[in-house]
Amino acid sequence: MEDMYSILEEISPDSSGSVLATVIRVEGSAYKKAGASMLIKPDGTWTGLLSAGCLEEDLAARIQAGLGRKPETVVYDMRSDDDLAWGTGSGCNGAIHIYIEPVDAGYAAHLLEFKQLLKNGTAVTGIKFLASGTYLFITEDGKQFGSFQGELDEDVVRCIRMKKGTFIFPAQQEEVYIRHYRPKPRFILFGAGKDAMPLCALAAKAGFSVIVSDWRPGLCNRNHFPDADEIAAGFPAEVFTAGRITIHRDDYVMIMTHNFSRDQEILAYVLQKNPHYLGVLGSAKRTKRLLGTEKLPPGVRSPAGLSISAEGPEEIAISIVAECIQLKNGRVGEGVLI
Repeated sequence: MEDMYSILEEISPDSSGSVLATVIRVEGSAYKKAGASMLIKPDGTWTGLLSAGCLEEDLAARIQAGLGRKPETVVYDMRSDDDLAWGTGSGCNGAIHIYIEPVDAGYAAHLLEFKQLLKNGTAVTGIKFLASGTYLFITEDGKQFGSFQGELDEDVVRCIRMKKGTFIFPAQQEEVYIRHYRPKPRFILFGAGKDAMPLCALAAKAGFSVIVSDWRPGLCNRNHFPDADEIAAGFPAEVFTAGRITIHRDDYVMIMTHNFSRDQEILAYVLQKNPHYLGVLGSAKRTKRLLGTEKLPPGVRSPAGLSISAEGPEEIAISIVAECIQLKNGRVGEGVLI
């Protein structure tokens, strides 16, 4: 999951005094890569992870002691087996460069604006100017905001959109760190039975924005699905025609109402929209009956999920979310239909 999603959920106008830490470079191997982020609050608690838990407590303690009052880069070199330089003894065989930024009222306001843009479906590029300690956000339609003085021209912005990571920025001859943030991928779950609950929870924890839809309000409610970003209770025709659920090409859709006619209705509609992922709970034989065909269309995953001999709602949820993550990250393995 992108750490920034969970960090932005914690950001408020009262976040002044917090410190934002971002991994900007990794030399060798490490549990997490460049882009991992962590927000350390004034009371020493934190959100996000920079490693497998090897350095977070040490960094939080150093920030409590005064680190992070100005933007700066710190390095944790874990290539030694004993790590005597900073005392954790993890031996992870990597050097982690972490950029530390104090969050003042202005930065908190910009992070809230960044948060709202992602929630509205707008992709944003973030740039950290490491020497000057300034930052800049650029939306996909070219809007720029942040502490960076001035505005970058279109040619420079076009170049930035083709870059990621840490490099020397030609315009200022300054080292910068660039990361592109996309809105959470949507996971649309049709069906609100008990087996849908762990799937909703796990998909949300894996970084998906989950929408749950079912025609039974006694099942499809916030009490049963507290991790869902949206609850769309209603019959399929109602939620589709009223525009309460619109299927996009980059959506992940799972159908599991356990009602043949409802599954049939939903599947017929969703197939026309050609989402990025379309899973149907149950056997391929049942799904062929839903479609009235002898062969499944390309892209329909039935049975849904990776082939791990899953049993029970929790294991099935793991197999389905794992399949979605595999597709999201562009890695297709055996047992996955394209």
